[in-house]
Amino acid sequence: MRNKLLSIVLIIVVISTVFVGCESQAIQSITEKFDSGEKQNFEQKIEVYPEPINYNRGKLLDIKEVFDENRGRYELRGYDISDLDLTQVNFEQFIFDSQTKWPKKLPDGFDIETIIKYGKQPGLDIDYLHKEKITGKGVNVGIIDGRLLVDHKEFKDNIKVYEEIFDMDGPAHYHGTPITSILCGKDVGVAPDANIYYIAYLDEDTEYENGYIHLANAIERMIEINKDLPEDNKIKVVSISSGWDPNSKNAEAIYNAIEKARQENIFIVTARLFDTDNLHFAGLNRNPMSDPKYIESYSADYYLEPYDSAEDILMVPMDARWLASPTGKDEYVMYSKGAWSMVIPYISGLYALACEVNPDITPDVFWNLALSTGDTLDGVKQDNKYEGKNMKIVNPKKLISAITSNINN
Repeated sequence: MRNKLLSIVLIIVVISTVFVGCESQAIQSITEKFDSGEKQNFEQKIEVYPEPINYNRGKLLDIKEVFDENRGRYELRGYDISDLDLTQVNFEQFIFDSQTKWPKKLPDGFDIETIIKYGKQPGLDIDYLHKEKITGKGVNVGIIDGRLLVDHKEFKDNIKVYEEIFDMDGPAHYHGTPITSILCGKDVGVAPDANIYYIAYLDEDTEYENGYIHLANAIERMIEINKDLPEDNKIKVVSISSGWDPNSKNAEAIYNAIEKARQENIFIVTARLFDTDNLHFAGLNRNPMSDPKYIESYSADYYLEPYDSAEDILMVPMDARWLASPTGKDEYVMYSKGAWSMVIPYISGLYALACEVNPDITPDVFWNLALSTGDTLDGVKQDNKYEGKNMKIVNPKKLISAITSNINN
């Protein structure tokens, strides 16, 4: 009963849709599909360029119509709300995008330009590392997620491989495009110069019962791609913003694929990292009008039951990001509240930065250094449910400095 409850909670907090699978023998067939028996040239190999998704929703006359009771937020993507008076609206949670047309009458303290300016920043002074030319340049990173708007300007030059694990139809998935920009976006990403090997394992029409096996297949395929890369330039980390039900009959295929990746020295970061690697992370909350550079802007009120027994928890930014939108190659979307889906690519991008300064870094060393160099949140901002735990908010500058020092010692 407890395992079932934990699985339900995980599915709720991860933005991406999580799926169940079917036949395990599909793993063998999917690798055979792509295996040519020869080393492949991955200078740039893009199978298909999915079309943007259409969120053009027209004029809105009543703001109450777009309030999502289940999520407690306003859904403003693609709407023209220019005729509304919003001065009395409390926008605690919201989603808007480049297509949203705003009115002049907005709530006091709600400044769109400031929200966007702060939302572009990965947070915690990652920009300092970029200025020091630590950008993930030359590091190979995998992403497994929804169908991607491959030619978005944030990452079109980063994509080395784009494949779809099954025959897909329809536009770009809502999830993969913003998630990818968190990791490697040119203007909004943690590791803006990382090389991306992307496998899409779901689209808008993917049936629930097929998802787990697609995920396992995608990990297997990533391993095959990695084998064709030069020995000194392998894939270091794979970001997967999803979880799964460990009691599913198809979960074993995912665990087996992750273990194979581990044998190839690939760090697989998922929503079940606490399960596969005994590493615990959580997301930091931030008001969209507060500067993400400073630790004082964050709080920790996001918690999951699987962490009841956790001693060490690494905290990274999660909320209020202005990210690449699947609606257009030069369009963006703002999520005022995030979830673990947004934590996973941040961690993966940070690992890419670590690999740039030390190609021999391992996940355990990286994680231990991230905890030991991390900062402690003010007790007032830390929820009582975290009491007694070693909660550390990542300090990217100190972390990279420590990794560099380890090389020199």
